[in-house]
Amino acid sequence: MGVLLAILSVAGLVFWETTGRSKLLMDRVVVAGADIRAGAVVRADMLATVLVPKDGVIENGFSAGREKEIVGKRTAWPVSARQQLSSDVFALEESYLKEGESFFVIPAAWIAMRSSALRRGDTVEIASALGDGTGLGRYRLAFVKDAGELEVRDMLPSGETLSETLDRKSRTDANAMIDHVEIIATKAAYETIRAFAESAGAPSLLLIQREG
Repeated sequence: MGVLLAILSVAGLVFWETTGRSKLLMDRVVVAGADIRAGAVVRADMLATVLVPKDGVIENGFSAGREKEIVGKRTAWPVSARQQLSSDVFALEESYLKEGESFFVIPAAWIAMRSSALRRGDTVEIASALGDGTGLGRYRLAFVKDAGELEVRDMLPSGETLSETLDRKSRTDANAMIDHVEIIATKAAYETIRAFAESAGAPSLLLIQREG
């Protein structure tokens, strides 16, 4: 009996280390197989899968077996080798634009107030900061950029730059300071915003974060 219990113990330990741990505590996820530059169209040979702890799986990530959903997408920013991929890594596709819409810049010189938590994909209401009650509509943010035209992205307190966009209350750290944003709008709507901002002669727009 003692020998049998010892054999069972060893067998159980081997099973745990080789199979049990990964099944119970780990998930297999899709990662970059090598460094991927910003603007690259993802191919199947650029991807790999790895095991990560269940609590280390990022939100909006891709589990193993979902590689076909990634192939053909264009990256919005560089991705490091073995970094998990999420839907936020990829650039806005033209299908997001309705007929007559495009991306338009709201420069820093027009902005009187905006939240430091603004990120790509958020919805903002643009209103007057002059106290006259003027409303200029709600718009989706195509990009949030710093003064060097680089995407402003979320970071962990440890300093790791994330490829996913955190929920609003968790956006306490960023890799850069917001300088300007780009909205999705029609030319007519943008011209109204531009005319109002330029006629004010000073920062005059409030960018108010709203639910999408």
